[in-house]
Amino acid sequence: MLSLLDMLNHYLGFFNMNVKLKNRVYTILGILGDIYIGYLAFHFLRLQVWGRGLLFMLLFFVLAYFLTLNVIYYFTTKTAKFDISPKIEKMLGGKAASASDDPMLGSGKANATAGRTRVMPAAGLFNQDKLLPAKVTVDELTQQNINEMVTNLVASGYLSLNYGGLSDEAIYRHAHANPEPFYAIGEATPLPFYEMRQEGDHLYVYAGKNAIDSLNVGEISSIGLMQVQDAQNQYQLVLANAYLTGGPYKVAGRSGVMAGNNPYSVAVQVAYRDKNAPQEKPTRLTQAQTQTQTVTQPTSREPQAPSRRARHQR
Repeated sequence: MLSLLDMLNHYLGFFNMNVKLKNRVYTILGILGDIYIGYLAFHFLRLQVWGRGLLFMLLFFVLAYFLTLNVIYYFTTKTAKFDISPKIEKMLGGKAASASDDPMLGSGKANATAGRTRVMPAAGLFNQDKLLPAKVTVDELTQQNINEMVTNLVASGYLSLNYGGLSDEAIYRHAHANPEPFYAIGEATPLPFYEMRQEGDHLYVYAGKNAIDSLNVGEISSIGLMQVQDAQNQYQLVLANAYLTGGPYKVAGRSGVMAGNNPYSVAVQVAYRDKNAPQEKPTRLTQAQTQTQTVTQPTSREPQAPSRRARHQR
């Protein structure tokens, strides 16, 4: 019996399975093996082979304890108050488990970091108090350009549409606490290249994976509460930030997640300075403003399933 379970365990290694699913299978195999050990313990005790019988019985209860923890951990979202595994891990010198190490997230960590690309801010660094949101209007042509830009970014590996590597179960748990759609690209993804170009009396946003492949993705129709012409007359304007939003999303349904799709759009911020103001002295930027931007699925929307140690410490 144990040889059969060991063979099944060996052959499972040939399949590319989700970590959570594989641990569930291992737990089921462990339960079958523990039942067999319990049968052997009962058999030896019935034959009055007390030494082996008591040894197998002790092994049966120890394995049953840890298998119970595995059932709670891998098949539910509850907390086991009698879980001593964090103490054992600490005694053995193991590192503290984090949510990113939790198998409940499946292979999300590997998927979320795959294709990660480092980019520098395309327009430089600006103080947050000198930024204004701008409204970008699109027509049929610019919407097609945005869709083409997304296709190019996905093909280049810069953008990933995998919901941060999260499973539908993790997204479903998050959606119950947050009614907002959970987008495949995250809440907002910084674009690798963007600039503002003036053509006649109009300001257009060009964006893409680089300057050569940039496309017209919309016209700036207002900056803050001002019309574009009024803002240009009073301020020196620079496009400071551009983010991609929208696209495929998932929300919680009655018994699972439901998929939907919104048009992709570009959200921008414009840096401004009064044309008549004297040259400002350099100010010390915060650490967050001077760090290199890293393009990932934004973590603010990603549900972080608690690790076993984190559950135990609650």
